Amino acid sequence: MLVDFQQAQADLVASPELCRRVRADGGELDRRYRLSPRERGRLLGVVNDPGMAHSCTLYRANRLAPLALNLPAVCRALAGELPAVLDDYWAAHPSTDVHFLVESERFCAFLGAELGRGRSLPDGVGAALDAERPVLALRLAASSTG
Repeated sequence: MLVDFQQAQADLVASPELCRRVRADGGELDRRYRLSPRERGRLLGVVNDPGMAHSCTLYRANRLAPLALNLPAVCRALAGELPAVLDDYWAAHPSTDVHFLVESERFCAFLGAELGRGRSLPDGVGAALDAERPVLALRLAASSTG
């Protein structure tokens, strides 16, 4: 059960949406995880604590950092669409890669696939992606040879 408790903690920090669902229906924890009554109670306390919003924000900031650092033109081009695109990306890739360049390349692949499916994104996103992705690829290749 401890493994499920730890996984639930990680999942909750990574997903404000899951926090909302658990706040609305504590049974969501029971459907997803095998928890002892004590673990369940602790998670309900954590998810209902006002500080949980800060934890979720910090987690998301840490996931945004590599993208902002490595793909600034893409982030600027996404502008007001960035939050929605990030939500979709993080839903598709709930686990982060701590290697900033790998995480950034994965985001590029996601964006490329979204554009390929015909997702409507602000003008300039495709051009920014085309400009920054090759540079990112070179940096990623250099990081794996050094």
